[in-house]
Amino acid sequence: MFSDVGLYELLFMSLCALLFLAVPSFIAYRRRVQRLWLVVLVNALGACTGVFWFVALYMALRMRTQSAAVPVPGGRVAA
Repeated sequence: MFSDVGLYELLFMSLCALLFLAVPSFIAYRRRVQRLWLVVLVNALGACTGVFWFVALYMALRMRTQSAAVPVPGGRVAA
């Protein structure tokens, strides 16, 4: 099956697989979760098993996010 795959195809498939496995970390980063390091750690250590990839994805989607300061008129900052 993989005997006809060339070097460039193998590199492309590997890159696509790594990007797919990093999806929970990207989601957690974009959502600004409070414990980003924990999501990245679970994702990095357990992504190849598949089970921990779903755990990392759940954590990225459900963990508490950092509140962003919202500027209000008058120069004050509301949390």
